[in-house]
Amino acid sequence: MVKRLYIFLSIIIGIGTIYLTGCGRDSGFAANTAENAAISDMGSADDSMTEGETDTAMLLEERQDGGEEKAESGEGLESEKELEPEEELESGKEAESEERLESEESEANIDNAYKETPHLPGTGRKLEDFVPEGWEILDSAKLDFNEDGITDYVGVLEAAMTDMDGYWMFQDYPRILFAIASDGAEGYRLDFQDINLIRTRGEGGVFGDPYLPLTVEGASFTTHAYGGSAWKWSEDVTYTRRDGIWWLAASEETYGYGGYITSYSKDDWESGVGIRKERSSEFSDIEKNWESEESEYDVVYEVSLEEPMTLEQAGKRWWLAPERVTDWEVEKVAYAEGVELTEDRVTLPDEAYVDYCDEDCILYRFNAGPDADETFYCLAMYCWQDKVLSVLAKEEAEISYPKLYKGKIYYSADITENVSYKTMQDGIEQVTEEEDTIGVRLCRMNLDGTGKETVFEYRYRENTEEMMERGIPFLSLIYEISGDEVVAEVYIGDAPHLFYRMKTDGSGQKKIGQMPKDFNDK
Repeated sequence: MVKRLYIFLSIIIGIGTIYLTGCGRDSGFAANTAENAAISDMGSADDSMTEGETDTAMLLEERQDGGEEKAESGEGLESEKELEPEEELESGKEAESEERLESEESEANIDNAYKETPHLPGTGRKLEDFVPEGWEILDSAKLDFNEDGITDYVGVLEAAMTDMDGYWMFQDYPRILFAIASDGAEGYRLDFQDINLIRTRGEGGVFGDPYLPLTVEGASFTTHAYGGSAWKWSEDVTYTRRDGIWWLAASEETYGYGGYITSYSKDDWESGVGIRKERSSEFSDIEKNWESEESEYDVVYEVSLEEPMTLEQAGKRWWLAPERVTDWEVEKVAYAEGVELTEDRVTLPDEAYVDYCDEDCILYRFNAGPDADETFYCLAMYCWQDKVLSVLAKEEAEISYPKLYKGKIYYSADITENVSYKTMQDGIEQVTEEEDTIGVRLCRMNLDGTGKETVFEYRYRENTEEMMERGIPFLSLIYEISGDEVVAEVYIGDAPHLFYRMKTDGSGQKKIGQMPKDFNDK
C-alpha cells in the first residue's frame, strides 16, 4: 500500500509540475517511473564538473538502451512544440534535477518487487474467458494472425484495483501481453502470454502511465509507450507472426527535451538494418536549434542487425525484464581467477541494477566495500538455469555498460592516473597532485573472466605529466555492438563527443563523426 500511495502522490506532483512548466500534451491516456523518475539509471556527475557538464552527465545513462527515459513522438511532439524554449529550458533544468532527487530519496525505502502473474486459461469461448479472477482487460485489438478468416485477438491485461484499508489501490503485478487464436467451433486457444513487453503504469516517469493503445496491420501488431518528464521518450515495437511463430519485426525509439528529439533509433529486422541519429543534448544547443523545423542531426549512421528475435527472446532481453523476476535464488557464488572477495562484499542480483539481460543470464556491476579502507568495482554474471553467481572482474576504476556478445563479455572502464594541477592561492602558485579519470577504455573477456584485453582506448590527455590549470571533464564510453562491429561514443563533458566504428576486436577503427557536428569537417 505504501508503494501505491507513493505512486499516486508522484502522479499528482508530476501533473502539477507539468502544468506549472507548460509541459502539456494532447494525448488522453492515463498516468508509468526512473535510469531511465521513469525507470532509468542516470549517471552521476563528478563534484568538480562545471554546471554545463552536470546537465549532460545526468542524462548520460538515460539515453542508453534504453535507458533509461527516452523521447516523445506522435501527438505529443506536436503539443510540445508550443513550449516557450527560453523559459522552459531553464525551469526544466532545475525541475528535472529536483524531480530525480526527490524520486530517488523516496524510492530508496520502497519495495518495488512485483508479484508473480497467473497463467491464463488455455482455451475459451470468447475473449473474456481468458481473463483470470482479479484481472481486467486494459486493451485489445482484432486481427487474423492465423489467417483462417476468423477474428483473433491480441490484448493486454492488468490486475484490477483492490480495496486496501478503505483505499482503492493498484496491485503490484506486471501487465500481461497475450494473444488468442481462433480454433474453429471450439472457440479460442491461448497463443502466447508475456509479462516483459508492456510497461506498467509505474514505468513512465512523472508523466504518468506510459501505455498507448495497440495498433494492428495484417498479421502484425504494434505496442506503444510514451513517458518521462521534461525529458521525454517514446517506444513503438512491432511483432509479426510467420510460420506459427511471433517475431520481433521492427522498433522505433525517440528521446529528447519537450518536442526536440536528441536521439532517434529505428531497427528493421526484415531488412537487417538499424538507423541511429544523434544530436547534442546541451541546453545551449537545444535552445539555438529549437525553432528550426529541419535541424540536422550531428551524427547519423547505420548498423547491421543480428538474426531476428522471437517475441519471447525480445521480452527476456528487454532492459526492464529483470524488474519482473520474482525468484533471485543464488545457489552458489563463484569467483574468476584473480578475483578475491569475501561474500559479505558481494552484491546479490536482487539488490543490484541489472545492466544486461537475456534468456540465459544477467550482467551487473557493483561497488565492493564503499565504506571499507579498500574499495573497487566488480562485474558479476548470474545464470538463470543453474542459479550460479560469478564475480568475473575487479577493477580499481569504475566499470560501466557490460554486455554479452557472441561468447565474449564487453564493458567500459575508466582510466585513472595521478594528475598535477596548478592553482593560485593568495597570489601564490600552488601545485597539487590527485588521482583523476584521464580516459576510458573498452574491455572484453571470456565468460569465465579469463583473457581480458583492451579493444579501444581514449585518453583526454596523452601526457598527464604536464601541469593542468583546470579539471578534466566528465568522461564516459557508451557503445553498441551489432553485426560484428562496435560503434562507440566517447562522452567528454561539454566538449564535442566523438563517435568511432570498429570491429569487435578493435581493428579497423575510424572516426565517424562528433556531436555537436563539426561543420568544417568535410
